[in-house]
Amino acid sequence: MNKVILVGRLCQDPDLKYVGEKNIPVTKFSLAVDRSYKNAQGEHDTDFINCEIWNRQAEVFSEYITKGRLVYIEGKVKVDKYLSPSGENRKSITVNCDLFRFVDSKQINKTENTLNNEEIFTDEVFDGEMSESEIPF
Repeated sequence: MNKVILVGRLCQDPDLKYVGEKNIPVTKFSLAVDRSYKNAQGEHDTDFINCEIWNRQAEVFSEYITKGRLVYIEGKVKVDKYLSPSGENRKSITVNCDLFRFVDSKQINKTENTLNNEEIFTDEVFDGEMSESEIPF
């Protein structure tokens, strides 16, 4: 089974593009995810994970999620193999997101490290069908 669940902060604003003859929307972004353990200096190491979302979810994600926002994603690991210009074998690892959840809200200060003990996970899951009136913020 290939399933990934991540909670992290966006490293930059999402990059929405339309690809192919059918202009299919795809949003690419990098997610900063803290590891659950601390290093020798007592700090959490952070992994920076490349992600992508396709179709209508890509448009919604890029419209409502910005740099620094906390987001929950579920998806699959995708490994692409290619040759570098110098002829070396390379791999590119990306998480292809199936769904996402808004974890924080625009009202929460992005510089805070906690969410003031608020319930951060809700039952709202974006499955690709959502009108603008249903967006929670």
